[in-house]
Amino acid sequence: MSSRRLVRVSESIRGVLARLVSRERTLEGTLITITGVDVSPDLRHATVFVSHLDGRTQDEQILHDLNALKEEWQSEINKALHIKYTPKLHFKFDEAQKRGDRILQIMSELEPPPEEKPPSTSPTSP
Repeated sequence: MSSRRLVRVSESIRGVLARLVSRERTLEGTLITITGVDVSPDLRHATVFVSHLDGRTQDEQILHDLNALKEEWQSEINKALHIKYTPKLHFKFDEAQKRGDRILQIMSELEPPPEEKPPSTSPTSP
């Protein structure tokens, strides 16, 4: 299968899921973002990468809530995309944001290099 088709299907699934996340009542109060979707070449499986900005809700609880909605959302994807196989959804957290935050934290903890003072020039008197 062409990689362009996989990219198009992945982006289409991401769009459908983004709409579903925004309207889902059980997820209210939690800002969840679908950051990407990787579809297997045979279109049987889709790994959905998510992130959230809610410090109160544990990652495991969010995954549990998303997995509870998985079958309903697969049905919605089937209705919206009309593809031969509707991929089974597998939710994972996108760790890129956490890794980026950690790198920024480490960089802020590093000591700045000592400033070099230019050599002083003393005026010479004749």
